[in-house]
Amino acid sequence: MEKEKGPADLTPYEPEKHEVSTYLRQIETELEEEVHLRDYLNVIMRRKWVVVLFFVTVVTTVTLMTFMASPLYKATVTIKIDKELPKVLTFEDVYKVETVDKDYYQTQYEVLSSRNIAKRVIKKLGLDKDPSFISRDDFSPLAILSSIVSVFRGKKEEPRPIYEDGIKTDIIDRFIANVKVEPVKNSQLVRVSFIAPEPEMAKVVANAIADAYIEFNLDSKIEATKQARAWLEKQLEVVKAKVEESEEKLNRYAALNEVIFLDENKDKESILTQRLSEISTALSEATSLRIQKEALYREIKDSGNNSPYILNNPLIQELKKTYVSLESEYFELLKRYKPEYPKMKALKSQMVALSKRIDLEKERLIKSIESDYRAALKREQYLKTLFDRTKKELLDFQNKIIQYQILKREVDTNRQLYNSMLQRLKEVGVTATMTATNIQIIDRAESPRSPYKPKKTLNILLSMIVGLFGGVGLAFFIEYFDNSVKDIQEIERRINLPTLGIIPYSKEYNNSERGLPVISAEGQGSLVEAFRSVGTFILLSSAQKPPKTILVTSPSEGEGKTTISANTAVNLIRSFKKGILVDGDLRRPMLHRIFGLTNNTGLSTFLSGNLEFGEGLIKRTEIKGLDIITGGPIPPNPSELLGSERMKDLIDALYTMYDFVILDSAPVLGMTDSLYLSTFTEGVIVVIRAGETSREALKETKRLLQKINAKILGVVLNGLKESDMKYGYYSYYYSYYSDRDA
Repeated sequence: MEKEKGPADLTPYEPEKHEVSTYLRQIETELEEEVHLRDYLNVIMRRKWVVVLFFVTVVTTVTLMTFMASPLYKATVTIKIDKELPKVLTFEDVYKVETVDKDYYQTQYEVLSSRNIAKRVIKKLGLDKDPSFISRDDFSPLAILSSIVSVFRGKKEEPRPIYEDGIKTDIIDRFIANVKVEPVKNSQLVRVSFIAPEPEMAKVVANAIADAYIEFNLDSKIEATKQARAWLEKQLEVVKAKVEESEEKLNRYAALNEVIFLDENKDKESILTQRLSEISTALSEATSLRIQKEALYREIKDSGNNSPYILNNPLIQELKKTYVSLESEYFELLKRYKPEYPKMKALKSQMVALSKRIDLEKERLIKSIESDYRAALKREQYLKTLFDRTKKELLDFQNKIIQYQILKREVDTNRQLYNSMLQRLKEVGVTATMTATNIQIIDRAESPRSPYKPKKTLNILLSMIVGLFGGVGLAFFIEYFDNSVKDIQEIERRINLPTLGIIPYSKEYNNSERGLPVISAEGQGSLVEAFRSVGTFILLSSAQKPPKTILVTSPSEGEGKTTISANTAVNLIRSFKKGILVDGDLRRPMLHRIFGLTNNTGLSTFLSGNLEFGEGLIKRTEIKGLDIITGGPIPPNPSELLGSERMKDLIDALYTMYDFVILDSAPVLGMTDSLYLSTFTEGVIVVIRAGETSREALKETKRLLQKINAKILGVVLNGLKESDMKYGYYSYYYSYYSDRDA
């Protein structure tokens, strides 16, 4: 029998490296699958109570409101609205204004539902004294919804007078609310409807609205005609005075500026314009010529006798040719005669004379070019002066004509306006007697045979459709903002981490004060099988040898990592002889409560040097082969203790003594305890709670652990409810073992 090792046998030990299984490596690189229809169905099933509650609420509310609403009847009268009056006269009506068709008809629709028309009809039919109209309560869904919205808004309306023309304001408002104006598309027809609690009332009021609208239209025209006549008479006197004043100004200006014969002046203007055009053309040509001469002059001035223009001159070239011939002859004779020979002297004299002639011709050419440039410059300046003078004469003449034409147009405009207003004044007298209107009643309203509202079947059917789709939409809306991890697919596809197991939700254990207790590894039930599957995945997590030192952590508190640590250790004992559970959460140690042990001494006292290895650090449990190191008193510096060499030596010692070592540690986020411990262990298990742990928290946990090269064995999904399980075999697995537990 192997002897148990004590403190003297402790030696530093470097943990072996183990290859991760093919399955776990594949999960890390697996591409995210496309979203399938079953994913949407899973969301609906997971949020089914939201859908059901919304559906029942909508259907119940609409059904109650529908049956509470009083029956309403709708009668409709059809009228035709022309754009203008019939052409009874040869002239247009005095008040007619050209408008865009759309604006004109929109105005008429507003008039039909205006307060003016409403008051006319109410007075004519005595509706303000009709009890059936005054005391009617409106229980329509729209009215009730409007009342509820107004209460929640708390908006204070501006106070209005209680009476308008002897009629209560609320009666007018109720009347207008029951008037419906519906234009017929692509026509001049309008359907005007009235909704009333009685069929006969709906018919009478609808016809009365059409009659009141025609009367209002005629009254508006007659009133406009009277106002137009008074306005025209007043304006005629003003326009007449303007005509006389403008004519006097025109005559005074013509006499002062000698503008008498307008046609002759126009001829003169044409001559001046033509002359200015000719001078402008000549000026352009002179400028172009001057630029050419100036360019040539500048070139000769800069280049001198070497200018191409001088060198290419025919006379100069001919003289140079002669000079070259004499020079050639001279040098030829120089071979036989001396320079003093008479013939040689004669040739030399001819060459000198010819050279002077060439220089003289060059100077003459230069002076000729300069003279041409000066002449071109003077011509350009002269034409420019002449152009400016002619332009000034034309502008002065045009200014006189412009002012004259302005005064002449003012005279013509005033005279035309006066004649037009005089003609319109005569027409007004005839228009005032007109009774024709551009509005006709096509079909009068008839008594409706059946109620217009409520449509019970349609309302209930629509409420069912709205309730169903609204509930589904609300479910997806809630799902969209819920970023918690709910199933293994999210862990493997979105986080790219393998799943070691699923711990189903247990109402009994989750309601216990100290959390999920230790479950017997020999028992039966869904929880036992779940922890067995976690242990199996750990054993199969490496192709060669499973990891012996395992760190169990979570992103944050309340994920159930301590419970998972304890029950995983209990189930691993079935495959190993000895194992130890270390409470590495020195901030909130919990393992001693689960196993019913004291916590006066533990890991914190050992790491701080107040307890040695053989002085009761390791405690026995009731489970055969499973030992435990409790957390001990809470220290002020947990991170420093857990990251010390003493902690590493302890894990190395336990590695040699036990078949497996499981460390329960503090959460990763916000603390460095688990990060230190992960560097001493061969694998890390991350525990998360379904529906509570956010994806961001899990991603950040993964990032922090991978940053320090910690080997993540996988994730344990804790507290998964049956309703959140996606696939059939999960549901079957859960239900089967739940039934056996029962």
